[in-house]
Amino acid sequence: MESNKKSCIQELHKHKAATPTMGGIAMNLSLILLTLLYYLVTGTFLWVHLLLILYGVMGFIDDYIKIKKLRDGVTRKEKLIGLTLISVVVVSLLLAEFPQQGQILFPFVHHALAVNGYLYGALMVFLIVMSSNSVNITDGLDGLALGVCSIVYGFIAVFAYRMNADDVLFGAVVMLGACLATLWFNKYPAKIFMGDTGSLMLGGSIAVFLIRLEMPVWIVLMLIVSIFEAVSVIIQLSSLRFFHKRVFKIAPFHHHLEKCGWRETVITSSFCMVTLGACILAYLGFGVVQ
Repeated sequence: MESNKKSCIQELHKHKAATPTMGGIAMNLSLILLTLLYYLVTGTFLWVHLLLILYGVMGFIDDYIKIKKLRDGVTRKEKLIGLTLISVVVVSLLLAEFPQQGQILFPFVHHALAVNGYLYGALMVFLIVMSSNSVNITDGLDGLALGVCSIVYGFIAVFAYRMNADDVLFGAVVMLGACLATLWFNKYPAKIFMGDTGSLMLGGSIAVFLIRLEMPVWIVLMLIVSIFEAVSVIIQLSSLRFFHKRVFKIAPFHHHLEKCGWRETVITSSFCMVTLGACILAYLGFGVVQ
């Protein structure tokens, strides 16, 4: 079943076989260097931002194994365990640095929900792993994941500016710049792929920034495209396992659309438009909360 899916994807994208990958290394390095520069200028060291590189390291291991053909990357179980452990470390530091965390804002709702203790930490870890995995799954077409994430980072920067969260504003602007710079080479036809080194870090950082703003629920809204991509994989695998039938021609959903005859550029632009609409809705909901 898994081998059939991979061969089908390889057939769809056989013309991309020679495209270099791991462009995400430059994105991770830009975050490291600019975080260090921020410390030199302001005297404030953004530990949480630096720890986001751990998601990139996880992705690098996956990419390296694939490139060296040692095996077909890390397994789903290994990736899940790795992302969970990294997220536990990140959330622990986030709670230590910002002890007021525990308030969860909801779009269009004036009052926040107070969630304390281990329940809050466990929920945040789940959301980060979900976000990181979802963006990773979305990264299957030229410019798709980067286009979606660029829009999301832009709106996170606006939220951070309005909430006077300079650390998140800095991180969102840095990542927006990194996404746009990489997108220049990753747009169709892609000259380089960012690989898991980039996509895992993008999804993880988006979740961490929104959690820092006490807006974790916004992850589901702003990354609706990526989350649906992940859900399409779960639906497909569940249907094949229990009913021995396919719901989609191939999962994730963007590959299903390809099999239906959609052009790659049309899929990418459509998903970006949906993301933009979701982010505008999130902004309207944010306005009510404020």
